[in-house]
Amino acid sequence: ILPQGRCVWFNAYQKSEEEDEEEEDEEEERDEPGEQEPEVGPPLLTPLSEDAEINHTPPWTARLSSHVVPQYALAILRSNLWPGAYAFTSNKKFENIYVGWGLKYNPENYSPPPPPEVMTEYPSGPEITEISDPTVEEEQALKAAQEEALEEEEEEEE
Repeated sequence: ILPQGRCVWFNAYQKSEEEDEEEEDEEEERDEPGEQEPEVGPPLLTPLSEDAEINHTPPWTARLSSHVVPQYALAILRSNLWPGAYAFTSNKKFENIYVGWGLKYNPENYSPPPPPEVMTEYPSGPEITEISDPTVEEEQALKAAQEEALEEEEEEEE
């Protein structure tokens, strides 16, 4: 990937033939940016030893796909600079794949602070425990019992 962020260099200031003809007709002078030089990326298939380290971490991690039958295993390289970039090979055939967000590895990535400790639950007691509503018969029985208790108190006072 070029520093411009593209795989193929694009000159944004390049003019088409029609624009050139129109510009020749106009005699107004304008300030235009200078010609840009094409960006050139690294050559293809450069050695891995030329890749830069990341905070004393090698740029690539190598492993085998299987340790059970190593003669049929694929050699897999994982990029530590571009998480999600892999290269794999079997014999003389190789392929590359990238599955990621397009962001380079950054050791100083933002990490949000951990959430606060979980609070203890409110103590459960009879004053806050829900109970089921009494039935009509239970309400009538309670009302009758309270009326009897009132009658007995009145008799004792007399």
